[in-house]
Amino acid sequence: MIAPRSLWIARLTFAEAVRAKFFNVLLLMALVLVMLAGFFQRFDFGTSQLKFIVDFGFGAVFLLGSILTLVMTTQSFYQELESRSITSILARPIHRWEYLLGKLLGVQALLLIFCLLTGLILAGLLTWEERLVLSEESGASEENVVKQSEVFLFLGVQWLRFSVLAALTLWIACLSRSSLYAMFVSFLALLACQLQYLAAEMYADAETKAGLWFAWFLKTIVPNLQIYNIGDLLVLESVQEPLNQSLIGSILGYSVLWYFAFFILAILFFKDREV
Repeated sequence: MIAPRSLWIARLTFAEAVRAKFFNVLLLMALVLVMLAGFFQRFDFGTSQLKFIVDFGFGAVFLLGSILTLVMTTQSFYQELESRSITSILARPIHRWEYLLGKLLGVQALLLIFCLLTGLILAGLLTWEERLVLSEESGASEENVVKQSEVFLFLGVQWLRFSVLAALTLWIACLSRSSLYAMFVSFLALLACQLQYLAAEMYADAETKAGLWFAWFLKTIVPNLQIYNIGDLLVLESVQEPLNQSLIGSILGYSVLWYFAFFILAILFFKDREV
């Protein structure tokens, strides 16, 4: 059960983050980009209208959601450090791990709101475009092509990705002495996690003992955030490869493992840090 003091910190963090101009601007940008997908799909990009909207919308959620995660996690942590208000918070009967957990939960709540709002806009846009496509194509099937529930399934998976990224960013923030440095290193870590599978495959294909060991090392210490890219298996009935239901369970377990691994590391490095 989550400690009440962590929930108190989470509520404060969430309230401060919602009031932040950066969150409001980025959320507005995400909503505008998702809605603009309906405009851009009218150009011929060599793909179907609905497929383009899905890919464009999912890409916008990933890009802006990742930026939001990095910036808001770092900002929420350093804001109280730089204003020295953390001293009065930790002077209360609250453990440092409870403080970190509250920070993390507050950011996760913010990211959940981000995913829900963008999901609602994207689902509505897909429904509208689907009706237009069916009305324009004579003899088209009246069955729904778009599976609306899978829009939110994808965004739920992205929320898991953002949660792991938030825990990773919090750990880096606990190591760093500057918010800008923490954001920069977190961005590099995001790139490394996104490209982990490519590096691991490259060294494994070298077929040398050193290459195999290094590939195993990469897979062990660097999370593979590429596993969250399941958009091609969702939403449209015309996808070539159906979604394996066990994949969602494995993604959930993978996320929980890395989430707590990074959170424990953050606790260890924040435990004796001077504030």
